[in-house]
Amino acid sequence: MLTGVGLRGEVLWGGDSRGWAGVGGGLENGGMGLSVGWSGPVTGDAPVGVLVGGALAKGAARLQRAVRMVEKDEDDAIHQVRVSCRRLRSNLKLFKKVLAGGWSAELRAELAGLALACGEARDLEVIAALVQETAGGEDDAAQVELISGTLRAGLADAASRANTVVTSDETAALLIRLQQTAAAPELKPRADERCADVLPELLAGAVGVFTQEADKLQPWTPDDDWHEVRLLAKRARYAAKTCAAVLGAEAEATAVQAAKYQELLGQHQDHCAAADALVALLPAAEPPLAFTLGRLVERHRAARKPLREEFLTLYHRS
Repeated sequence: MLTGVGLRGEVLWGGDSRGWAGVGGGLENGGMGLSVGWSGPVTGDAPVGVLVGGALAKGAARLQRAVRMVEKDEDDAIHQVRVSCRRLRSNLKLFKKVLAGGWSAELRAELAGLALACGEARDLEVIAALVQETAGGEDDAAQVELISGTLRAGLADAASRANTVVTSDETAALLIRLQQTAAAPELKPRADERCADVLPELLAGAVGVFTQEADKLQPWTPDDDWHEVRLLAKRARYAAKTCAAVLGAEAEATAVQAAKYQELLGQHQDHCAAADALVALLPAAEPPLAFTLGRLVERHRAARKPLREEFLTLYHRS
């Protein structure tokens, strides 16, 4: 019997059924699972379709809260919209084998578009802060401030564009579709099988894709490949968090381990993105500014090496 899969493919979970005491955040109406004839806590004996509906409803509620944060101009709002979209897309990917029809692909595409609209603002926010942090006393303060000001101006423009998309009628319509779909998702017959029988396989798939690509990483591997593994680590983490509602502590441990990988790979990606953003400023820069840009670019590129070494050590030790 499959008893669980860790981030290096080892066996972990038992097949026990742990109750989900309520469905939490945004599902106060108790709508989870009504379309599949299940009431009460989601356990290992529940049809996996119950968890599908619950995960979608919870994700839709999370996204709606994030949209409201944007409307109220709250801190970190754009980032929360992006995270909410990614978690919904991850769950749609996780449950792909039990979803019928083309609706999931359509929703994933719409969610990807919304996340992309938020991406530039979030990336520039991170990059501007990281550049300021990386600058040292040996750098020309005026040049550093000019660079930071350029990045902040780009951030303001990107945030305005993201705000327009997030608060649009199209996003409101997407939220309605998500809520309607969560109430009665179109599912394959396999959705009637027990969570305890199906979830280990689904989570093992997400983890397996991550490990397959992570195994290929070397210190000299191109940046894009490291970035792809970061995305896969994030997907494995989200999948484990969703499955932990039923599979319990061991699945939660998988999520925690994936988060450690994601943190290191995220720092690596931040430095890559910062270097790329600074290089993009070079063509229009006068020599003094170009000199400072070059120094900062080299620092961000140099920061990749220890992060790669730390990840590879952690990954192969786990």
